Amino acid sequence: MRTVAPLADSGVVAPTPPEVVVPTRWPALLLMTALLIGINVGFYFVPIDYTQLAGYAIPGVFALTALATATIVVPVPYIPVILRIAEQTSDVPTLILIAVAAGAGSVIGEISGYMVGRAGRHAFEDTRLSRWVATQMTHPVRAFIVLFALSAPPNPLFDVAGIAAGTFGVPFWLFAIAVFLGRMLRMLGLVFLGAYLVA
Repeated sequence: MRTVAPLADSGVVAPTPPEVVVPTRWPALLLMTALLIGINVGFYFVPIDYTQLAGYAIPGVFALTALATATIVVPVPYIPVILRIAEQTSDVPTLILIAVAAGAGSVIGEISGYMVGRAGRHAFEDTRLSRWVATQMTHPVRAFIVLFALSAPPNPLFDVAGIAAGTFGVPFWLFAIAVFLGRMLRMLGLVFLGAYLVA
């Protein structure tokens, strides 16, 4: 068997490897956040006559939020649509119905992340936050609280929690109820903002 002499012993000078610049996550996160905000604000000002939707508004909100929360590849601007539809009415029962439809659609969309976790695919990055979320998913009460807390405000962290919930066997009913209540809180805020502050 032939042995190969180390470069230092052979008199050959190894080339200096080029400096690798690893970008931090913060600039990418800030850029993505700015892009999503820009898309939502821009879409809000698109001149669409939402009064033409009539009886299709509530099923449309359900379908739109289901689609928007099922994917992060293509940003679907559901927030300005909910605001605009809520502007069309000041009837409280109708506003609550819009929020219920949006919250239910959102739960349907989030099932995709939960199912990825159930399939055993660890699709989230190993960070301190993801490890903390994963630990919380092993206890039903803490899992419910974390799922509710992360699903209420708009943020990308819920995807980690949804996948972890599936991975660690959080019962589907617990996942669905926690997410529905959290999303209802978000959607109620949006519809009443649209009805009373934006209009």
